[in-house]
Amino acid sequence: MNFLEKVEKRKKEVENVLVIGLDTNVERLPRKFPKDAKGVYEYNKYLIESTRDIACAYKINSAFYEMLGPEGMQTMYKTRELIGDDIPTIYDAKRGDISSTAEAYAKAAFEFYGFDSITLSPYMGSDVAGPFLKYEDKYLFFVCLSTNPSAADFEYHGNPSLYLQVAVFAASCHEKCGLVIGATVADSLNEVHEVSPKSLILVPGIGTQGGKVQDVMNSEAREKVLVNVSRSIIFASDPRTVAEKYAKELKA
Repeated sequence: MNFLEKVEKRKKEVENVLVIGLDTNVERLPRKFPKDAKGVYEYNKYLIESTRDIACAYKINSAFYEMLGPEGMQTMYKTRELIGDDIPTIYDAKRGDISSTAEAYAKAAFEFYGFDSITLSPYMGSDVAGPFLKYEDKYLFFVCLSTNPSAADFEYHGNPSLYLQVAVFAASCHEKCGLVIGATVADSLNEVHEVSPKSLILVPGIGTQGGKVQDVMNSEAREKVLVNVSRSIIFASDPRTVAEKYAKELKA
């Protein structure tokens, strides 16, 4: 199955669109886990075993593994193996280079680590996507509209705005490219969905960053969203209970 087929299958199995972000910051591990790469792996194992029957997908943010050096990257590899092949995976790396560098990034993400999809920063142009698009069964998510205050420095510039130009580009990629739009700017979901109606939209920012499930799921794009929740779940005292709460909200 390609990524889109895997997502649709999984949505039917779990009846929600919850993406659990394994943004496992070693500094925030519970006391009983060592503050090192081994502790991150053991905690990820606990999280995955606790939520495997709930999550529609898992997203792994590479930064929290890279910061731990070679052991951290090995932990990311082992975490990807723990998830298995039945549940869709998103490699949150926000790569954004071209030519042979992009080819190397694509090979690492899809061949070595075996992720199903990746986040990309598209601001060097369409060449960023080329090497990744060669992988027929994989999927790309372009950063489109983010939640940080300085997003206004670039993303809203232009006529049409730069984020809408990114959406137009995603729409031209033969249903192999989606978009990342923060939940705190969910009022833009309809506008982007109109421009790129077939693109999946990965929506981070629920919970800790202040985004609301209702704002996302009341949009016209609700059939195309995957809603990511990271810190609010993985650093809760009872991650499974919180994951169940979000899953029920998204199902409703």
